[in-house]
Amino acid sequence: MIFAVGLVVAFVILLLYNRKHRDRRLCRWREFRQGDVSRWTCIHCGAETEGKRGEPPQLCLREHG
Repeated sequence: MIFAVGLVVAFVILLLYNRKHRDRRLCRWREFRQGDVSRWTCIHCGAETEGKRGEPPQLCLREHG
């Protein structure tokens, strides 16, 4: 019984974690450093953006092409 409760709790925790990060999980960012800023390119959808060094974009830019 305790095992079943543990599985349900683990499932709920994973569900909440995935829901929190659902807008970011489609992109896989690669960083190309250029001084203080970086150019970020998604290897999944090809989106490109600039941002802070070492901090990947928080949103998937797939629809914003």
